[in-house]
Amino acid sequence: MTDSDNSAAPPPRLGRRVLRWGLAAVRPLLAKSYIAGAPTRLAAGIPDDAPHGLIEGPNTLNVLVVGGLSGSALGVHSNRLGVAHQLAHRLHELTGRGVEWEALAQPKLRLAATGESLRGLRGLASYDLIVLSPGITDLLSFVPIAAWRRDFERLVWFLDATMAPGARLFVTEVPDVSRYVQAGSFVSGVLIQDARELSTIAAEVCSSLPRAQCITLPEISADDFADGVFEYATLYRRWGRYLAEQQLQEET
Repeated sequence: MTDSDNSAAPPPRLGRRVLRWGLAAVRPLLAKSYIAGAPTRLAAGIPDDAPHGLIEGPNTLNVLVVGGLSGSALGVHSNRLGVAHQLAHRLHELTGRGVEWEALAQPKLRLAATGESLRGLRGLASYDLIVLSPGITDLLSFVPIAAWRRDFERLVWFLDATMAPGARLFVTEVPDVSRYVQAGSFVSGVLIQDARELSTIAAEVCSSLPRAQCITLPEISADDFADGVFEYATLYRRWGRYLAEQQLQEET
């Protein structure tokens, strides 16, 4: 893992569209650099067991986690260690209710692929809580900001129109991954600025919909390392617990 470069500064807005096109052309090299600089191998696969389950109890809640690391459970050997199950387990602990959980994973973690999967998913109206994580791949792809806004707005509006009355939509903030990219301060500055812009868009769109909430997940901490090795499982556990507590706050 590389340290963040505090000297990294975003380039001026003038010409950033052309710059992003140029950076997109070398995206595979940057993605490889990200894998090399990350605290663990992002080349690790996703679990191959069932991405859904049921924790028995009365008055069952239905939760769906989709997109990004949260939906894919990347880096752990079982979906039971992923965010969806950890969220369900904590909700059960806090409420005593049954929880049926599902994670929707995609080989491509891009927002566009997530949107296609959700539009083809039956039963969206059955969920009490949907957690949408836009993920990091759009950042590393230097996606055009205007196109991302359009895709994000359409997806969130679609979910808001499709979800059941009383259901909640949590959208996790787009993370800043610049500290893990071995690409120099200039490219890091672009990533920092893009992360801010995408997160601002997410917050603005969510603020326009009463049932949607933009949430900043806890960051990686020392608790996520065991003998110097990063453990996704501990991070997912903390994310799941945090999301469950946010849901409980919304209900009270």
